[in-house]
Amino acid sequence: DTAVAQALFQRAETLLTTRPAAVRYETTKADTAAISGIQNGFGQSIPGMGSLYVIFTVLAGTSNLLRERQQWTLQRLAALPLTKAQLLGGKILAYFTLGMIQYGVVFAIGLAVGLDFGNDLFAMLAVMAAFALCMTALALALATRVTSEGQANGLRNLLALTLAPLGGAWWPLEIVPEFMQRIGHLSPVAWAMDGFHELIFNQGTFIDILPEVGVLLAIALVLFGIGIRGFRVQ
Repeated sequence: DTAVAQALFQRAETLLTTRPAAVRYETTKADTAAISGIQNGFGQSIPGMGSLYVIFTVLAGTSNLLRERQQWTLQRLAALPLTKAQLLGGKILAYFTLGMIQYGVVFAIGLAVGLDFGNDLFAMLAVMAAFALCMTALALALATRVTSEGQANGLRNLLALTLAPLGGAWWPLEIVPEFMQRIGHLSPVAWAMDGFHELIFNQGTFIDILPEVGVLLAIALVLFGIGIRGFRVQ
């Protein structure tokens, strides 16, 4: 026992005499863990909730158009010296602008909490604009099909609460199985979220988000075709 104790003592003494020099350091920047938490949490929730609110805001245009037709507001506008293109263009611009304002409000919150939106502001605006335009086209297409305001409001809620979670607005699609990721990309929200993630987490540029913007614009083109073809004043 004495030999074991002596051996342990000598080993401890050796370790004490040969231990590396202590290093003291100070950080002058904000806590890295806190920054990482903001970037990871708000980097998902800000664009996700922004896209959800854009759906609610823009798709309200479906019931508004139906109400204007029922109250003969559209008919009075059609009696003015306006072409169909001018009339529709005004409606499209109005709802698109509301969608961009909605994005601006939500992203301003992200800016206030210190979220890093990446290095390409133009690319970020391009994703927002493509998604807002896509939802505007969907609102116009639905307005040619619904027959009552209640039906329009029900469809708005159904689509918002289906497209948003399916497309990864509530949680990242990376955490779901691969087959669900593929199904999720049936929702325009998934393409918008892919673009936002590329810019926020990977510091991407406009070139990197071109596929996502292209898909959203293609969907918008198809929906605009349906909406414009079926649009009627009375």
